[in-house]
Amino acid sequence: MKVVLTCFAAPTHFYSMVPLAWALRAAGHEVRVVSQASMAPTITGAGLTAVTAGPVEWFSDEHAPDLLNAIFPGCLNHVRDFDYAGTDTWTHTGLLALEHLASSAMFATMNDDRMVDDMVAFVRDWRPDLVISETFTFAGSIAARVVGAAYARFTWGPDGALRARQTLLRMAAELPESHRADPTAEWLSSTLARHGSSFDERVITGQFTVDVTPPGMRLDTGLHYESLRYVPYNGPTVVPEWLRTPPERRRICLTLGVTDNVHGQIGHLDAVLGELSPVELFDAVAGLDCEVIATLDPDRLAVPVPDNVRAVGFVPLNDLLPTCSAVVHHGGSGTRSTAEVHGVPQLMVAEGWDVLRGNGIEAAGAGLCVPVEKLTAQVLRDGLRALLEDPSFAAGARRLREEIHTLPTPVALVPRLEALVDAYREER
Repeated sequence: MKVVLTCFAAPTHFYSMVPLAWALRAAGHEVRVVSQASMAPTITGAGLTAVTAGPVEWFSDEHAPDLLNAIFPGCLNHVRDFDYAGTDTWTHTGLLALEHLASSAMFATMNDDRMVDDMVAFVRDWRPDLVISETFTFAGSIAARVVGAAYARFTWGPDGALRARQTLLRMAAELPESHRADPTAEWLSSTLARHGSSFDERVITGQFTVDVTPPGMRLDTGLHYESLRYVPYNGPTVVPEWLRTPPERRRICLTLGVTDNVHGQIGHLDAVLGELSPVELFDAVAGLDCEVIATLDPDRLAVPVPDNVRAVGFVPLNDLLPTCSAVVHHGGSGTRSTAEVHGVPQLMVAEGWDVLRGNGIEAAGAGLCVPVEKLTAQVLRDGLRALLEDPSFAAGARRLREEIHTLPTPVALVPRLEALVDAYREER
């Protein structure tokens, strides 16, 4: 069969999909990966065939670029920082505001008209049997709907944003019809109408969902989930020579998701560490009897590094984490999942939707979750000491690893996907 995978141009969102693409290829299926042109080197670097769609970058607006640049950061911060765990405090007004900002500033820029039109044109020509879309890349489900292909979402974390939408729809159903605004449905309806199709909620939810979230951390949305074992992929990497030598003492990984060469290092840390300064960060770990591997570029550090800290820049986490007794991170999906696969206790500095996964880590006894606004040097130091000295965290991390290893591998999921395509594909 022919399969399209699509993800807006965010490499870390795409990395989780790569092993499934490999498995489909190895089973003899044709695979194409569709994204904006800036993502093409990442796709081809994974040994996959890229198809470009839309603008070069996902963040663009040819009609009002200055306006988008002015409003996007604030909108993104609100969507990202929304209290997705605080269901008791949700109101219709708050959820509707969230949906307005998400649909206009995020979804419609990740999937602008050029992206959607190019995607539809490609699937009309190539006629895939199945389209698998990263959870926010609605261009895939739009195109699949137009041509009658089966379509699925691919999620990399708990469905907090979708649960918020479901709650909004339930609250709206109790209001007069004139008050039932649904900005995401309005945008998708007009976009689909341009291509001769129509909207229903499955354009957002998919006909089914491929999910790498451990089932015990999954939110109850009432949807059809197909579990997939997470297989770490860090992009094309080389294992550094120092990592090939076993550590002489316990090792902690400190990774904060700011190792790229575009946005820099220390100047970008305030978004991750809140009020904690880089100096306080290093002071917090300096007194620990362990080696700390910090994925921060040593050439860009303008603060002293303690003797027990090695700043290394980028390092493949799939090779580093098996040597570690604990990991401190910002809640990124790849870091979380790789730590889970290797049974490493986690101290997650989280905000917004990442708090949901952090709460799941705590509930599993596999680590601690610290909201970024509560992070201090003392909290960080105490949390790490707890992870290192309390054996229950290591035991909880091992239990979580064992649960993950019961899930279907990408290879094992392929026959299931073939059956679902037969069930959902429409002839058009």
